[in-house]
Amino acid sequence: MAAAIRTEQREAFKIDLSGAFIRRTDLSNANLKGANLSDADCTNVNFRGANLQNAILDGTILRGADLTGVRNLTRSQIARAIIDDRTILPSELPE
Repeated sequence: MAAAIRTEQREAFKIDLSGAFIRRTDLSNANLKGANLSDADCTNVNFRGANLQNAILDGTILRGADLTGVRNLTRSQIARAIIDDRTILPSELPE
């Protein structure tokens, strides 16, 4: 029974970086599934190969961020973020 509880707790755990100032951070290959990055300043962050499935990017500043090879990122997530001409988007973005 204790193992089942630990598994449920792990599945419920989400990273909350809302409002965080994490400029120039290397988050390459990070598992950010379900992470809350709303209103975080991710200017020039390296997200190469990171998993952003269901990550909340509402108001997230992605100016100059490198999203090359990011997994599970959608156009809908990008539409809610703040990007610029230096933001490197993945080659494919599903709806």
